[in-house]
Amino acid sequence: MFNWVYCQTKSSCDLILCYSYTKQFAIRLAKTLRMIKNIQFLILTFIISCCSAQEDLKEYYYPIGQEKEVKVYKYVDKIKPENIEYWKVTTNPKTNTILTESFTRDFRLYNVFKEQLNTNGAEIIRYTDYEQNDEGQNIRMEGTVVDKDVYQWKDNGKYKYSVKYRSPKYGYEQFIKVRTKNSFENITIKGTEFHTVKFMDAYEIKSLENEQNYEFYQFTYYSKDIGMVKYQRYHPDGTTIELELEQILSKAEFEQLGG
Repeated sequence: MFNWVYCQTKSSCDLILCYSYTKQFAIRLAKTLRMIKNIQFLILTFIISCCSAQEDLKEYYYPIGQEKEVKVYKYVDKIKPENIEYWKVTTNPKTNTILTESFTRDFRLYNVFKEQLNTNGAEIIRYTDYEQNDEGQNIRMEGTVVDKDVYQWKDNGKYKYSVKYRSPKYGYEQFIKVRTKNSFENITIKGTEFHTVKFMDAYEIKSLENEQNYEFYQFTYYSKDIGMVKYQRYHPDGTTIELELEQILSKAEFEQLGG
């Protein structure tokens, strides 16, 4: 540690001074090494906490219990309360799937969405839209899945799902949804506070027969052990839809309402 070859050419005073400087250097070096270790520890702690936060995203999605279960999520538009939607969510632990059937306020089925859960997240395996014609009939449009990623357990940047289908009114189209994790937020809905993960969702409905397309976006909020509790959707004409979870009904309660 000490440069004795150099110091022995000096006087005894120089030797003491050299030893003093060398000791100070050793102390500073030890402090620097401790500081580097502390920084490395902080970096490692940050990485571990980030990984834990990524894993926690699964806890914010629709929960699957030990048995097959049906829950009906009633959403009400905060801006226009007459706009009501019912999402009938069936979770099946045996198949590890989630089936969501969406209904309007008058209980007309307008979408069926089925997901397969795996180690990475939720992937779409079925998409069916229903379009009402002028006679009031519900016309079924079965989609072909192109991109699968609906919800990922880890924050891996942007991901998407997309489907192709044929609309009786508009012809062949592709529906595309691109999702990006935005932040964690505490929000209040009707006096109840929810700790949520917030996503930015960009939508595009693209015609496959001409160059026309329609784009809009929304912020979507998921709460632990519940699933989606809110979304704020913004259309290019200035229209805003702010759906909020009002209550969760049982299958029997939904059927009593007329569902």
